[in-house]
Amino acid sequence: MSNKIEAFNIVADSYDDWYKHPQGQQVFGAEKKALEKMLPEKGLGIEIGAGTGIFANNLKNDDRIILSLDPSLEMIKKSKERGLHSILGVGSLIPIRKKVFDFSYMITVLEFIPQPVPLLRDIKEVSKPGAPFIILFINSNSSWGDLYRNLGAKGDPVFKHAKLYNLSEVIDLLSSVNFRIIDSKGTLNSSPMNQKVDQDLIEPTDKSGVFIVKAK
Repeated sequence: MSNKIEAFNIVADSYDDWYKHPQGQQVFGAEKKALEKMLPEKGLGIEIGAGTGIFANNLKNDDRIILSLDPSLEMIKKSKERGLHSILGVGSLIPIRKKVFDFSYMITVLEFIPQPVPLLRDIKEVSKPGAPFIILFINSNSSWGDLYRNLGAKGDPVFKHAKLYNLSEVIDLLSSVNFRIIDSKGTLNSSPMNQKVDQDLIEPTDKSGVFIVKAK
């Protein structure tokens, strides 16, 4: 795990650059749209593995308060620079008392968790009864999954540590700790080789580059 954290420390200064790229802007827009669809309109929530806080910064509002949690010191510094409520810590040992949050979510984080079950259990511990948990992840079976797998094989400092999942694998993981799936959608429905990104939110198919799942 320490090697993965160090990988994110190293790329912290340049991490948000991808979202300034024309294609990256579209990817961010698609993923933000998917999250807005799934997240409650108000309440206190936590983003597990929030990184630089780029998503939390765009999803928070006066009624939706978001706490950013990340194990990378350099990433959480960036989050704090954005003025976000930020805590250094790991998802499997969340330094918060039990039954606090109205919702929780993760964005492309599951791929870097060596033991996801303890993490999922801890998310349940700090959540109020019935609070939704939303997880956005790269679809292993898609062309985007192929892209990131190839990047990892070529030694990309971040994606060389990634393990990709398909939808059924993630549903099985969530079910193993008694999360009940209440909604799932896909987006990034075009090849990563296309500069124009299909941002529609659709029923899950293997053409979707990422899936978003809502569970309780």
